[in-house]
Amino acid sequence: MVTVLLILGSVSSVSAVDIDGTITEGEYGNLLSLAAGDYLLYWEVDQDTAHFGIQARTGGWVCLGIDPTQAMAEADMVFGWVEAGGSAGALDCYSTGLSGPHPPDEELGGGQDILSFAGSEQGGITTFEFTRPLDSGDAYDKALSQDGEIKIIWAYSGSDDYRDLHSRKGGATIRLSGGQTSAQAQPGPQRDLYALLYPVHGVLMATAFVLLFVGMLFPRYFKRKKWWLKTHRRINIAGSSTGVVGVGMAVYMISQTTQMHLQVLHSYIGGIAITLMIFTPFLGHFMLKIRKVPSRAKKARAFHRWLGRVTLLFMAATIVLGLFQAGIL
Repeated sequence: MVTVLLILGSVSSVSAVDIDGTITEGEYGNLLSLAAGDYLLYWEVDQDTAHFGIQARTGGWVCLGIDPTQAMAEADMVFGWVEAGGSAGALDCYSTGLSGPHPPDEELGGGQDILSFAGSEQGGITTFEFTRPLDSGDAYDKALSQDGEIKIIWAYSGSDDYRDLHSRKGGATIRLSGGQTSAQAQPGPQRDLYALLYPVHGVLMATAFVLLFVGMLFPRYFKRKKWWLKTHRRINIAGSSTGVVGVGMAVYMISQTTQMHLQVLHSYIGGIAITLMIFTPFLGHFMLKIRKVPSRAKKARAFHRWLGRVTLLFMAATIVLGLFQAGIL
């Protein structure tokens, strides 16, 4: 990702923020310009509340996400839009997966903690303002600290339906008290790279699991066939190779997007699974080399068999954790 300098503005004299769907000069103490000025983020803190204003070059929804752990995962998100009749809408949402979904907090057992909001649309620009508590106490809202940096994600769409895909998005860090700020520029194509590659990664890992499982059946049920060993080896090598490609896809996907490797349990369990996938075929090859020594071959065969089962267990755990990470389960 390209790191760019942000335009950060502040004024010495700040008037009280008026949540009325318009932003006047000097209304907010802080300004962040993103996407070459196509997305402007304003903010101001007043005691225990935070006021935010967004101006984006779109006729659809705008969004601010706070403190994601990886990509969009666990981001506290606020969506705002202006309908055709001029009335504004807003939702307090929470992203349950790396690329969504991001249902409203109320659907997850939380509450709508937007204290006030307003919006307007003029000249192809959507303006949306909202106020929220610094700390609502809601499990699906992130507490905002005035000390240190806060990681944010931002997006906007050509649609008023918050469930529709964004047309542009990115990430940044801000300080509620102002100061130096930086951003990750993500000039969003119609499909986000993460959302595109994550299903491919999942299909590859699922295919690897199926191949390894099928390969495990040959020594158990087809051992009397002359061709069982050759077929067993080929299927398992194909499964392991597919798994390696799947993990490589994940590494590339993260390096091109969040650059946050090994941040979740899914990544660690997957790392163990791919290590076992690589090691188990080598052990099988070694077992064939020592089969003339019956005692050693018997021990190696038993170890190889159990290692294969452990590999499948770790792969199954990786797939399930991945489905949770993606917000599917």
